Amino acid sequence: MLMIQHLLIIIVVKMKSELRYIDLGNVSKEMYTVLWEYDNVIELKEPTLIRYSVSEPIVELWQGPYWNKEDDEWKNKHTNIEDYVKGLPDITFVRPYMKLELPYDADMSYYVTSKYVTNFIMFYPGIGRIKEDKEKRSNLMEVFIDSIGQILLEQNIESERNSNDILFKHNGYLKKFVGTVYRPTYNPGIREWGTVDMSITYEFDSETANRVRTFEGGTRVKKFDIEDVSDVVGGLWEIDPTIEKDKLETELVNRVCKKLDLIIKNDLLSDKEESKLFERGNRRLTEEQWYLYGNNDGFE
Repeated sequence: MLMIQHLLIIIVVKMKSELRYIDLGNVSKEMYTVLWEYDNVIELKEPTLIRYSVSEPIVELWQGPYWNKEDDEWKNKHTNIEDYVKGLPDITFVRPYMKLELPYDADMSYYVTSKYVTNFIMFYPGIGRIKEDKEKRSNLMEVFIDSIGQILLEQNIESERNSNDILFKHNGYLKKFVGTVYRPTYNPGIREWGTVDMSITYEFDSETANRVRTFEGGTRVKKFDIEDVSDVVGGLWEIDPTIEKDKLETELVNRVCKKLDLIIKNDLLSDKEESKLFERGNRRLTEEQWYLYGNNDGFE
C-alpha cells in the first residue's frame, strides 16, 4: 500500500508542467531590444520565463502596432524619431517591436532603463486569442503583481496599485517602480499563447528621463503632467538600499511558479537561439527604416 502511495505521488509530480526559466543577467542592447519580440523569433514549445537587464543605460522608445477594435485588425504607426536621436546624441536610444492591445495616448512612450532595472517576460499557453483569452492574460499578470506585493509587504514596504503599475510610498510621495503589460503572441500559428511582461526598478535615472520628456522634438512623447519625473517614478533602493536584488527576484520567480503549479527548469539559450536573437536585435538598431521611422515592412 505504501509503495502505491509513493507511486501516486510521483505520478502527480510528473503531471505538473515544467517552466523553462532563462536567467540572462545583463545583456547587450541588441539582445535587450529583441527580447521584447522573443516569440517573433523563437518557436514557443513550453511555458517560458526570461529574466534580464540591459548592461548599459538606454532609453526605449515605444510605438505601435496596436489592436484597432473598430476594424478588428492590427494597425501600424510610423513615427519619426530622428529629432531625438540627433538632438540627444549622448543618449543611446533603442526601438523595440511589440504589438499592443491598447494604443498609447501619445505618439511615443519612453522608458529609461539600465542594469538597475530587471525585466521578466513569461510566455504561457492557452491565453492567446485576442478576444476570448484577454481575461486569462490579465489573470496571469495579477499573479505577478500579487506576488511582488506580498514580498514587499513582508519587508514592511507599502505599495499601491495603479492600473498595471505598482507604486511605493515614501516621504509623502507615491512613485511608480513596477510596470506590467500583457498581450497575445505575434505569429498566427501560435495564437493560443500569450505573454506577460514585468519590470522592477531599483535605481531610476531621473536626469535622463527629464531630458527626454522636455526635449522639443517633432514627436509627442507620453509625459506626466509634472515638473520633475522623479516625483512620480523611482527605484526600490530609495526606500531601502539594503534590498538584495537577486534574492527578491528569486523569491518572485518561486512564488509565481508555485501559484501556477509550475516546476522550474533552469535553462540557457542555445547557440542557435542566441544567434537568431542577436541578428534580429542588431537589425532593429541599424536598419533606419525601422529604427528612425518605425517601418516594419522589412521584418514581416
